[in-house]
Amino acid sequence: MTAQEIEFENRKEKLRQDAVFKEVQRLRKINRSQSSKIAKLRKAMYFQILFFISLLVVFLLKGMISFGGAASNEELAAFKLKYNDLKNANKSLDDSIEVYKSRITQITDKNMVDRNETGLRFRVQIGAFKEINLNDFSTNLVAINQETYDSINQYTIGVFKNYEKAKVFLEDIKRMGFNDSFIISTKNGRRIPIDKLSKEELYPNLKNPVD
Repeated sequence: MTAQEIEFENRKEKLRQDAVFKEVQRLRKINRSQSSKIAKLRKAMYFQILFFISLLVVFLLKGMISFGGAASNEELAAFKLKYNDLKNANKSLDDSIEVYKSRITQITDKNMVDRNETGLRFRVQIGAFKEINLNDFSTNLVAINQETYDSINQYTIGVFKNYEKAKVFLEDIKRMGFNDSFIISTKNGRRIPIDKLSKEELYPNLKNPVD
């Protein structure tokens, strides 16, 4: 074979290889596309099956479908009666919750009135116990106050309008052995964390309040 014939054969072989490569690429692309379509169809089929199963369960629970034959009017009436009973019971429960909320609000408001407090007050808490309740000795608790907060009986001593005086008193209480004591604050009768108070509220007499 001459050089020209060899070159021609090489070109022909290269063209054949290119054609085979392109065909392989085309088939791979078609395969990926078909696989994607099959996956989507499979997901859609699973979703439809799940939907129909869920719908069937709902119908069974509501008594709209019966495998023992068509539901009689008496059965349907019984299901409707049961449904209405549950609905009324739920409404009654909601009403009871609202009543309890209202009572809690009234008790809270009454507590504020009983305290007869407006503005800020600071107390030193010296203990908090679930097991100890000194309500029976309320007439004897002249210097110590008991308050219940989050189901815990808390004992405080002293009531101050001035935060600085409360801090000085706290140091004296700690020197007496109540090392875990700390200051609690109330605003208009309601307990409020001290870190929620502004510097102006804590130090009203200072032009440049400091911590």
